[in-house]
Amino acid sequence: MFPLIIFAVGVLPAIALVLYIYLLDKNQREPLPWIFKATFYGVLSGLAAVLIEGWLSHADIAQDTLEGALYNSFIVAAISEESMKLFFLWLLLRKNPYFDERMDCIVYATCVSMGFAGLENIGYVATTENTMEVAIHRAIFSVPAHFFFGVFMGYFMSLAIWGKPEKRFRNWILTLLVPITLHGIYDACLFSMPLSDDILAVSLFIFIILGIYVWIAGHRNIVRTLARDKKHMVGQPNQQEGYYNKEERSNALVGQYETKTEEYVPLDSMTARTYYDEAEPIQEPTASTQPGKRLFQHPFSFNGRIRRKEFCYSYLIYMLWYIVVNAIDERKNPSTFESWFTMMSVVPMLWFNLSQSCKRCHDIGRSGWWQIIPFYTIWLLLAEGDLDSNEYGESPK
Repeated sequence: MFPLIIFAVGVLPAIALVLYIYLLDKNQREPLPWIFKATFYGVLSGLAAVLIEGWLSHADIAQDTLEGALYNSFIVAAISEESMKLFFLWLLLRKNPYFDERMDCIVYATCVSMGFAGLENIGYVATTENTMEVAIHRAIFSVPAHFFFGVFMGYFMSLAIWGKPEKRFRNWILTLLVPITLHGIYDACLFSMPLSDDILAVSLFIFIILGIYVWIAGHRNIVRTLARDKKHMVGQPNQQEGYYNKEERSNALVGQYETKTEEYVPLDSMTARTYYDEAEPIQEPTASTQPGKRLFQHPFSFNGRIRRKEFCYSYLIYMLWYIVVNAIDERKNPSTFESWFTMMSVVPMLWFNLSQSCKRCHDIGRSGWWQIIPFYTIWLLLAEGDLDSNEYGESPK
């Protein structure tokens, strides 16, 4: 395959997710030169990780055993790769004049992760004969996984810098420990699946649970971080939670800050002792709290529109089904139940995927035929729908 095509299929998924996190930072977006710089630092972290992995891979451990799979997953891959990401993220942020918000940690961490993932993708795609198959699998699983590893790294870094002072050391530990743990579990599931059918079943179950967890928890961490930044936009955005200043407290008590806004609460004896983390948790409006806006009302219909959230859940359901069916097909002697499950589920799941994709195209003002464009599903996962009614129906929000 032509080098330009190899490069494109390797980096396009990473570029799409960089664009997604950049647009998601609605409070105060980072300058594009620093976004490009963060992504380039991610590439450098990948080159550094390759050198460390090459040294660690010389250990005398059998590769076709569970011990070998765990060693390669946690020691060779997870620790070296996540450590290098964090190191280059630190190099990037220590002299960044625009680093002044909590969300900046997540934005720059995910950009570093996407630079790493793009380089890794090019390496895998360029060294295999099944170029498009590998590229599609990595675009669906590996690149989003690295993205969410960056989300968790940035989230705990924001807590370490702007969170409660007494929990700073713990949050710095979690900044590295959580991505390493998630990364190690992810790789361990993939490396151990070929060992035996019993291990395949356990690994597949853990892999599905892990995917659901990082998707939901990663999204929740982004929402929480954006909300905290919005709360502290008026006054001092980079003020530490639990911040206490005697002069400011005195001014507040004499009424200097009597004029209140929706986003700023004057510092008094109560707010001086109360941290944001201890406040009532932020609750997003969900489909269950909005009459007539429930998810999956007509999952097999091609008419109307669906939200991005419903499409993401639909796509996750479809991919989990695809993983299960693919695992069954690769078995030498599948049981009668497994064979019947594969045959009976193909048409409904394909119909479900096409109908949900069609309605998601409608939500962004496009015909359902747009879903046949290669990699257009990535845009459907990222694009924001029309806020008002369009020719395909009312807004599902």
